[in-house]
Amino acid sequence: MTALLQSGTLIAVILVLIGAEILALYLRHRATGKGVSARIFLPNLLAGLFLMCGIQLAVWDAPTGALLTCLTLAGLCHLFDFRQYWRGR
Repeated sequence: MTALLQSGTLIAVILVLIGAEILALYLRHRATGKGVSARIFLPNLLAGLFLMCGIQLAVWDAPTGALLTCLTLAGLCHLFDFRQYWRGR
């Protein structure tokens, strides 16, 4: 497991799954008009994506600025998501 994390494979698989989830939600809503628009879930999914990137950067001992950028972007996505809930979508 440590080798998968160190190599970046584990996080890469998770990122691909997040991308597939975004695409599946978008295509389903576009094709059928059913379900919730992917736009509603996008801030939450992007926050997860940025957090996963941050984890990988921390494992790779990347520069602090890169890690803080990922965490800041994740936080901004969460704030945007929270704002949507606050306004009642």
